[in-house]
Amino acid sequence: MTRATEYDCVIVGGGPAGLSAAVYMGRFRRSTLLIDSGEGRWIYGQHNENYLGFPKGVSARRLHTLGVAQAERFGVVPQGGRVEQIDRLPAEEGFRLTTTLGVVTARTVIWAAGVRDRWPTFPGARRLVGKRLFWCIVCDGWRTLGREILLLGNIDAAAEDALQFLTYTQRVTLLVDPGKDELSAHARQKLHAADVQVLSGEVRRVKLSGQDIEGVALKDGRVLQAELIFSLYGSDPNTELLRSLAVELTERGMVNINEKGETNVERFYAAGDVTNHHSDQVASAVHGGAQAAQAANYVLYPVRQQLKT
Repeated sequence: MTRATEYDCVIVGGGPAGLSAAVYMGRFRRSTLLIDSGEGRWIYGQHNENYLGFPKGVSARRLHTLGVAQAERFGVVPQGGRVEQIDRLPAEEGFRLTTTLGVVTARTVIWAAGVRDRWPTFPGARRLVGKRLFWCIVCDGWRTLGREILLLGNIDAAAEDALQFLTYTQRVTLLVDPGKDELSAHARQKLHAADVQVLSGEVRRVKLSGQDIEGVALKDGRVLQAELIFSLYGSDPNTELLRSLAVELTERGMVNINEKGETNVERFYAAGDVTNHHSDQVASAVHGGAQAAQAANYVLYPVRQQLKT
């Protein structure tokens, strides 16, 4: 894009939420631009086993490819790029988005930019994601049936996950970073009572034998045994640009939305993991994108198509 281009809707983020919204907006016959930075969770190597309609599961990348093709079928324009600034325009004119592709205007915006996961920093960690390194018990807890697992976490939420993993396996170890340890005494007591081993240390590297973990070497020289690793460090929402719009955010920086995906800013919607309704699930993201698109579509109807006006 070399000059400003007008759209009924610009969707930011090409994960399940953004693609779901794009399919709906395309089918509503709204001119729609989908901007995706290519840095979302869909680029990981994980295989989704709990999304309806795929008995053998579907990889995140494959689901993304299918979603883009489906959105394009209904006229949506997908573009790789990044939003650098958003400005509010008067009333029904919507928003001006400055992007790495140029400047575009949108009568509505659906923000589905997702989160940035806090991964461990040992060499090669990202290459293990979706293979031997995971982050979500709901998505991948079933993989741990009877297996030895190492959980990386520093707060009580990680301790609670550790207790819940006992549904699948009794061989659970929680490794806490000594410099970031925020586990409460109560959490430690519960873990001890449940025979969950709690260790203090930092991972230096993960030794592999083919595709399997041979050992997890710590910085102090110890080597731990584990078949799978779960990073429970959490994530950060991609909402920095929204502060200039006065979009209401939670303490964690998530976008506050209602059940329709509406924010406190008129004509600005949000969906997926970036919102306070997130649950790290593809199904939830798809639903959120659909809801936001329906809300955005409604305000785009001219007066002659609205009975209440």
